Amino acid sequence: MSVKDLKKKLNNILTKDESVVVSINGKWGVGKTYFWHQFKEQLTGKKVAYVSLFGKETISSIRTDIFLQVISKKKKAWHTTAKHIKDITIPYIGIGITLLDKQDFKDIIVCFDDFERLSSSMELKEVLGLISELKEQKNCSVVMILNEDELRDNKETLDKYKEKLIDYEFSYDPRPFESLEILQDKLTAFKEYPLQKYLTRHKINNIRVISRIINALNDFSFIESDIKDVPEVTTEIVGNIIEIAAINAQTSSFLELIEYANKRILPDASDKLKKNKKYEDLLSLISKAYGYSYEAYGYSYEAYFLKSDIVTKLFEYCQTSLTDEESFTKIVRSKINNQSLYSRHKGILEKHQYDMQYKKKVFVSDLWNFLKEQNIIIDKDASHLNPETFISYIEKLKALNAKDKAEYHDFALKCLKGYIENNPSWRKDIINLQALLDFDPELDEYDKQCTVKDQQNTINSSEKIIGLMRDVIENGKSDEALSQIQKQEIKQYILNDARYFKETFDFLMDSRYATESLKKYVGNIGSVLKELSLSKNSDHAYKAKEALDSLVKRGGGMEKLLNSNDISK
Repeated sequence: MSVKDLKKKLNNILTKDESVVVSINGKWGVGKTYFWHQFKEQLTGKKVAYVSLFGKETISSIRTDIFLQVISKKKKAWHTTAKHIKDITIPYIGIGITLLDKQDFKDIIVCFDDFERLSSSMELKEVLGLISELKEQKNCSVVMILNEDELRDNKETLDKYKEKLIDYEFSYDPRPFESLEILQDKLTAFKEYPLQKYLTRHKINNIRVISRIINALNDFSFIESDIKDVPEVTTEIVGNIIEIAAINAQTSSFLELIEYANKRILPDASDKLKKNKKYEDLLSLISKAYGYSYEAYGYSYEAYFLKSDIVTKLFEYCQTSLTDEESFTKIVRSKINNQSLYSRHKGILEKHQYDMQYKKKVFVSDLWNFLKEQNIIIDKDASHLNPETFISYIEKLKALNAKDKAEYHDFALKCLKGYIENNPSWRKDIINLQALLDFDPELDEYDKQCTVKDQQNTINSSEKIIGLMRDVIENGKSDEALSQIQKQEIKQYILNDARYFKETFDFLMDSRYATESLKKYVGNIGSVLKELSLSKNSDHAYKAKEALDSLVKRGGGMEKLLNSNDISK
């Protein structure tokens, strides 16, 4: 039944003089309460008392609530009942309903909401008894708003009394566009974007989720003027905002979702990874981009999507509810520029493929000039100039113009080296890793040099070393950088940074040391602790000895590692 038809049906039922009990059942968040408050305004000639069962501890408090609402809605009630309640103290005002007669409830509808949140100190049958009293003795119509799926133990009680008590049962399950209509006026940005189409495709009718999406769109209104004339970028950016807002509204752990997505289609993990329905449903909210086979390289599109610069910024927004306008705008403008370049490159490729008058020689010249203009700007998020696409263009140029093959290769090598140097985490970001490394043997060696350089820059503070140790514990990584930390540096960190000492101790207690680099780091720590245990400073000696004793008790070969002179040299 549509929302429009439900309104018409309720209006016919509730405007009659006879007393009835109506139930409106629907899932969490679909807007049942919102619907009711909106609908009651069209019940001309009727007055509505609304009672939320949430927070009510006794049936007496519910009676009191109804009593006070009824006498406030009936002007003459204050006069006709004043003599009765004059000497009644608050604890006993709950009997007030019995003081009101049928005439006092004429044209009154009482709505009970939040049955699934009923206090454990009260039984549902007490509330149902009150509803029966209102209907039978006071000739009052009652509306029940509930989510039967969440009644738990009370479901059996409701089923027992339902047949005798409830006259009409309705299911409130609005279509996505009907839920959107309720909140449409709150949307102030990107009004032309087909939000309704997205909600319909993903069957989203939850008011709370839609509200979060609208809030996010409004919060990013500052980019609307930048992207309004670039429909492709608008589709991508606004689509990303909607997708991430929809996911964020339904999960409390974005990081766990990202971790799940990363493991989802990897060849060595997919068979062992247990499907998580909740995470699968959330990932299905991401609209898949077509035209590139991510799965061909054992990589899920969703995992790739969650690593993009835009999504990273949106994730930060979800965590803080704050927008970094400057950096977000910078990313957006870069995408606008990329879109312009994409249009150029697409035109070149389409002419090469379909224009019979477009000569190969001209194509080679146009494509070469296009790539040279970009110089070393290879962008992992740009479909027209990510590393794999860039290499494919170079190979095409080589095939069509062997004379300049060396020039093309040298140019590409320079660009790819720049990409590796400027993107330390490129191995995680690229889909077809081997295709890049196979382009030229120099790239693998160059990557190793950049890694060493980056690691040297990484270990210049205790804070960064703590981060490396946590990476080993939490993600099972074996970081070569730890083996490069000298014993004298470890000693200074232990003496001057209590947090580093604690994190180091936790690291030694929790980790496994399968690689030589980690064994070397452990040996260096052991050497430093032994030295400090012999210190003339009694406090230093005591604490170092306590740590060593605890580590030795840990077992697992720790004593051998800590005392391994050949490792700790």
